[in-house]
Amino acid sequence: MIDFHSHIINGIDDGAKSLEISLEMLKISESEGVEYICATPHFITEEFEISRDKYIDKLDKLLLAAREKKINIKILSGLEIYMHPDLSKQYKEKKIWGINDSEYLLIELPMCEFPMYTEDIFYELMLLGAKPILAHPERNHKIMKNHDLVINLIKQGVLMQINAGSLLGDYGKEVKKTAQEFVKRNMVHILGSDGHNITSRKTKLKEAYAMVKYANEPMYNWISKNETNIINNMFIEDFLELKPKKKRSLFFNVFK
Repeated sequence: MIDFHSHIINGIDDGAKSLEISLEMLKISESEGVEYICATPHFITEEFEISRDKYIDKLDKLLLAAREKKINIKILSGLEIYMHPDLSKQYKEKKIWGINDSEYLLIELPMCEFPMYTEDIFYELMLLGAKPILAHPERNHKIMKNHDLVINLIKQGVLMQINAGSLLGDYGKEVKKTAQEFVKRNMVHILGSDGHNITSRKTKLKEAYAMVKYANEPMYNWISKNETNIINNMFIEDFLELKPKKKRSLFFNVFK
């Protein structure tokens, strides 16, 4: 398993508050069977921009501490980049970077909005060779009401990352319902814990992966085949065909 979204580096954003908590988060991931975890702190243009040098310094200290504690999970670099009109400019200037220094960029939207320029920015990034991944779309209020916003992005080549906690109901019933619907309709490409701490938002993935496998094994197999391609900056297989929404379904019963 690969955790594509976490805030395990301490002292950068609203994630781990101390190195000790970072290490406990890593231990939780390792106990879950996670092989790779992506350290993706927030990057918010003009508000919270972490420099590459500062990031590498923090990451190196965490890697050293993890080795000293004999934690064997592999930690990969990355960012959770907040949507902004200047992202293509920042990508060209190498101010933002992808998962494991790849072309795969993890990008989040404002929680309550779907900016009018979203599709344009993703298109501009793809023209530059980037491969955008939309972080936890199931938590966006506009997307929860209109799944076509995600479908349109998927058809343009944007990958979708959902949070394990969304499937488990950690963010409420509507988010859970949306995440379940995305699983059912082949609208998920990778998973992440979005772990911030060792209490309310842990770095746990195992149960969510099991739920995906039980509910949609072809999609689970697609994820298993392609997640290592992402961290190795390789091409992924074509997305699975999107399934139409059904008015009534017994699907949700598997999550009870």
